[in-house]
Formats: sequence, structure tokens, C-alpha cells
Amino acid sequence: MELYTKDLCLRTVNGEDIDEVARMWKFEQGTISAEEAQKAIEYMQNNHKKNKTGCIYHLCLAVLKKHQSSIIGWCGLDGTSAGKLHIFYSIDPAYRNRGYATQCAERLLSYAFDEAKVPFVNGGCDKDNIASYKVMKKLGMKQDGFEKNGDPLFFIEEKTYHMK
Repeated sequence: MELYTKDLCLRTVNGEDIDEVARMWKFEQGTISAEEAQKAIEYMQNNHKKNKTGCIYHLCLAVLKKHQSSIIGWCGLDGTSAGKLHIFYSIDPAYRNRGYATQCAERLLSYAFDEAKVPFVNGGCDKDNIASYKVMKKLGMKQDGFEKNGDPLFFIEEKTYHMK
């Protein structure tokens, strides 16, 4: 699967991406081994097989700048929590503050509602992550409460998405 934005390609990974997955799978913590990267690729591919129209189990996509092969982050939709579908995105600090998280999130919502035909998407972020908070507000997501630790929760329905 490949989804495009103005500046980015969001795509599934395969065996040819093993070095990039090893470098970026846990990029905030450091690289992982090639064996761990292969397991991560298999994990993502197995999860993607469980996705179907109207129900996303888990969709994890590598974020790349168009026409480049280096992964600069991850994004996707996680439906593994019962009754919830969460949007997620994480961009390498070297590429932040360029609108890439917003582009990822906009394209993911478009995919979720227009192609996968899901009825709603949830979101959330750390209470101190102002940038992520702003992304969700910019997308038209409504704040829908807080986690016990104070982290904000967001929500958007398909009908609301198409009204903006």
C-alpha cells in the first residue's frame, strides 16, 4: 500500500527495507538488530492482512519523503483496542516542524473514511505534546475527555470529517 501527500509517501514496508526498519523502528531509542527488524516487518505484514473494509485491525506505514528511500517516521491506524480506532504518527526529530505529521494525519483520515469506510477515528497525545495536540485540532478532531494521567483524547466521525 502506498498513500501520497504533497511531500510524502506513506507505505508498507517489505524485506528490502530491513536496514531502514532496523534504523527507524524504535528511532527514539536507537537501532535494532536485523533479526528484530525482520520480525517487525512480519508483524506489520501479518497485521495488514487482518484489515478489511469497515474494520482496520492495524495499519502501520513508513513515512518517507517523496522520491527518497530513507524512513523519516511512522504513522497509521490502530484498531487493536476493542471498539476504538486510534490514529498515530511519529516523525524523526530532524524532520519535525515541517508539517509532515499534519500531512500524515490528513491522509490517514482520508484513507480511513473514504477508502476503508470506517465510521470514526480516535486520537490522543501526551499532555505536553503541544504539536500533536495542534495537529488533531487542525484536522477537526474534537477533544473528547482525558486519560487518567491528564493526556487529552480526541474523536472524529466520518460525517463530521466530510463537513469540514
